[in-house]
Amino acid sequence: MSGSCDDSMEVSSDSFWEIGNYKRAVKRVDDGNRLCSDLMNCLHERARIEKAYAQQLTEWGKRWRQLIEKGPQYGSLERAWVALCTEAEKVSELHMEVKAALMAEDYEKLKNWQRDSYHKQMIGGFKETKEAEDGFRKAQKPWAKRLKEVETMKKTYHSACKEEKLATSRETNSKLESNNNPEAQKKLQEKVEKCQQEVQKTKERYEKSLEELNKVTPQYMENMEQVFEQWQQFEDKRICFFKELFLEVKQHLDLSSNHRFQTIYHTLEDTISATDAEEDLKLFRFSHGPGMPMNWPQFEEWSIDLNRTLSRRETRKKPSEGVTLTGISQTGSDQPVQPTKTSSSLTVPTITAPVGSNPFEEDEEEEEEEMAEKQQTTVNHISVNKEEIKTVSSSNDKSADWSDEDASGNPFSANGNGNPFEDEPSSPVVSVPVRALYDYEGQEQDELSFKAGDELIKIGEEDDQGWCKGRLKDGTTGLYPANYVEDIQ
Repeated sequence: MSGSCDDSMEVSSDSFWEIGNYKRAVKRVDDGNRLCSDLMNCLHERARIEKAYAQQLTEWGKRWRQLIEKGPQYGSLERAWVALCTEAEKVSELHMEVKAALMAEDYEKLKNWQRDSYHKQMIGGFKETKEAEDGFRKAQKPWAKRLKEVETMKKTYHSACKEEKLATSRETNSKLESNNNPEAQKKLQEKVEKCQQEVQKTKERYEKSLEELNKVTPQYMENMEQVFEQWQQFEDKRICFFKELFLEVKQHLDLSSNHRFQTIYHTLEDTISATDAEEDLKLFRFSHGPGMPMNWPQFEEWSIDLNRTLSRRETRKKPSEGVTLTGISQTGSDQPVQPTKTSSSLTVPTITAPVGSNPFEEDEEEEEEEMAEKQQTTVNHISVNKEEIKTVSSSNDKSADWSDEDASGNPFSANGNGNPFEDEPSSPVVSVPVRALYDYEGQEQDELSFKAGDELIKIGEEDDQGWCKGRLKDGTTGLYPANYVEDIQ
């Protein structure tokens, strides 16, 4: 047997049976624990996605439901549109349940299995990893010892072969030389014989060690198989558990198999299919069109009580007429009905102010007659509108206006002489920012005009007829219908 000898015990192949190659099987134990952690992170991330999607669906549904309810859509088509928002809210609930199931059931189940299967040691690592390492090393140790002897014998044998070849080469060269020394030639020949004997001797030892290695190889293979099979079963448990867990996750994610999910879309389809254009048109006709009821003007007999209980709008008309038309507001489909401003009853003592200081200047001749009648009566109960009493014309300047803040010249203020409202509590101070929902064009001088989206300040509480007092950004104050605005949050 000849050939170059190896000076090391380097692994010559990638076989499992090579010394130390069992470490890949040991590493698989650590990999199993890592895979458990990776799967938990995977489930946790999916749960966050489910939660975020559910929240987005809820916000989308809520926002659009409000826009639809405030918008011009009506009837069965409005219900169909709202049904889309309802679908989002219901599906949002299902996705929140998916999130809860992933975390409370699947995540926790995996976490508990990992804790029960992989036991951490005080010095680091896992108990199972150490057991695998010790098992494989124990099974491989006898064979590895024999293998080391074989490698040593092989190395010795190869060295002897190398020496024998070198001695033979020297002897041959010595014979070819002309002036060879017989004594030197004899020594070279003895060296060759000695090397040949060493080769034979090391060869026998090498073969013997190899034979002994072959004898323990079957036992080595059997022991390694047993240890490997033990950790195959450990890995089998992990694979089977992961499979079972994946099926449960699939069951939680598969909303198509959830009867509630199917019901949501059956309900949505039924609601959309129930949309009836004829019904919606009929509804609009009777709500905002020619089908609406109307308080048509009727002839009314004149009476002093009727003449003295006119609304603010009516007081600006000629009071001498026997027929009175009440204020009627015509509104579109996208605006609320304007409140009707009516009068409230106030007790007013006799007013002896001269003609010209009366704040109701529509008809001076009628006012003079009324003043003469009041002078002959101790107390006369008339019904006037509280909001109407805003301006008083002095004898020198009839057009001078006075505000709520400056009531020094107001004959009806708390500090004026002959105050008829002395016992009435003052209105609370209000300052609330509001935003217009619709366009409004003031019908009278004391009413504000604004566009949808304009901001103003509410400075008076809503009265019984639905009117509020407000102030625009330019400082203009006046009345406006309360249901045309909303508070700014």
